[in-house]
Amino acid sequence: MVCKRIIMSESTVNVSRREFLGGSLLSGAAWMLGHAAFSAEPPDDLDRWILLADVHIGQDRSLESRGIKPAEKFAEARCQFLALTPRPTGLIIAGDCAHSSGLAGDYAVLSEELAPVNDANIPVYMAMGNHDNRERFWAAFPQSRTRSAKSGLEKHALMVEGIHADWFVLDSSVQTGVIPGEMGGPQLAWLANELDKRPDKPALLVAHHYPTDAKDDNGLRDFDALWDVIRHRTRVKAYFFGHSHRWVLGQREGVHFINLPALAWLFEDQPRAWTEVVLGPDGLRLQLHCLDDTRPKNGVRHDLLWRA
Repeated sequence: MVCKRIIMSESTVNVSRREFLGGSLLSGAAWMLGHAAFSAEPPDDLDRWILLADVHIGQDRSLESRGIKPAEKFAEARCQFLALTPRPTGLIIAGDCAHSSGLAGDYAVLSEELAPVNDANIPVYMAMGNHDNRERFWAAFPQSRTRSAKSGLEKHALMVEGIHADWFVLDSSVQTGVIPGEMGGPQLAWLANELDKRPDKPALLVAHHYPTDAKDDNGLRDFDALWDVIRHRTRVKAYFFGHSHRWVLGQREGVHFINLPALAWLFEDQPRAWTEVVLGPDGLRLQLHCLDDTRPKNGVRHDLLWRA
């Protein structure tokens, strides 16, 4: 496969959508970092992560879903981010890894698609979405099961130690096919305990479901309970999620909320894209890489500062 050219842009855009969670839960915001945080020439130890969401890989590669073949789109994105220099520190998929109901065949194809990433020695971490099946996922990816078993939870939750921040990959899936999500008390207690162990190290949360407001009950139903955990723990700097197949940035009381775009089928006029995240000591840089490189949002950067 020939990779499409990646367009780099220096522009920073504030994104705000009235429809995003009713326009009340979060406020749109993007903050510029100082030039010292990210230089024009990336250092050799660049802390770069690739985030995907809603890849929806199916067991039948030839089957078109809503006009596209998800495995082909995944391969196209993979070809692009594997061409980055230096190579990414890690890859995180924010749920809905499988096509529809988390079949064993879905995960078999996903494993094949991830083989070049593994060969490049880039660790892969995946969250559970409403189209995933936890048991079949664990069977296909035993190393992922081993990582999450350390949490002692029935859900797939894990912490990944990073250079500038720790990643918490959380499980918001209730069960396969149930659209709304829920963290649950045991997982929230585990999260609070882990956050308290290293209160001064920045923490980034990743899960599948978006915060839910009164106008939409298909998101994270116990978001208020999650917010109680993270609100006063200033270690938490951002929450990344998918599920809505939209690209939206928001902020609440200094916590950044990043709605990752889908890589498979699209809703409304949204980009099909993967997201590059570069971490620094005081914040992060987001860069959107659209598979359709003619889209105006392709290459746009958003520099976000950590809350104090």
